[in-house]
Amino acid sequence: MKKRKIARFGYLLISALFCCTAFAIWLWPDYSPQAACCVSGTILLGYGVIRILGFFSDDSYCPAFHYDLACGLLFMVVGTVIWIKGVRSYPYLIPGLGWITLLDSLCKIQMSKEARDFGLHQWRMILLAAILTGISSFLLILDGFPGPQATKILTGCTLLLEGILNWFTVSYAVKKCN
Repeated sequence: MKKRKIARFGYLLISALFCCTAFAIWLWPDYSPQAACCVSGTILLGYGVIRILGFFSDDSYCPAFHYDLACGLLFMVVGTVIWIKGVRSYPYLIPGLGWITLLDSLCKIQMSKEARDFGLHQWRMILLAAILTGISSFLLILDGFPGPQATKILTGCTLLLEGILNWFTVSYAVKKCN
């Protein structure tokens, strides 16, 4: 139960960080590449650790953590690469964010179907958030927007949707711990 409690709290914390980062991008669009790399690498490393803890939690009923080992490892590797490469990784951050959030949204679409099969009533909320996150991620990967301001707005939208998706996932598909 302790691992599940830590994973649940971690998911909620990372969700809040995604949402706060979205607002920070909107409020301060002229952030430095070094700050973006530092924040991105740190969040991805932390998110990877939390996803792995979720996978090894003691909730065998919970469909929310089924894909967390592979995703967690990927997030940790990408976070480490960003830390090692530093500012040289900056040109790849936005499309990389698109690919990572697209992967996560596709896994959550599948997880929402499993949540429905488990009888979880809020599976539609997870599905809707996953679809919206997937669309936003896909648009971010296309990078066909007129100028950097529009791309930053879409990046913030993608991060906000990813935060909401993870919040819904942990709120609706993970049993609360006492």
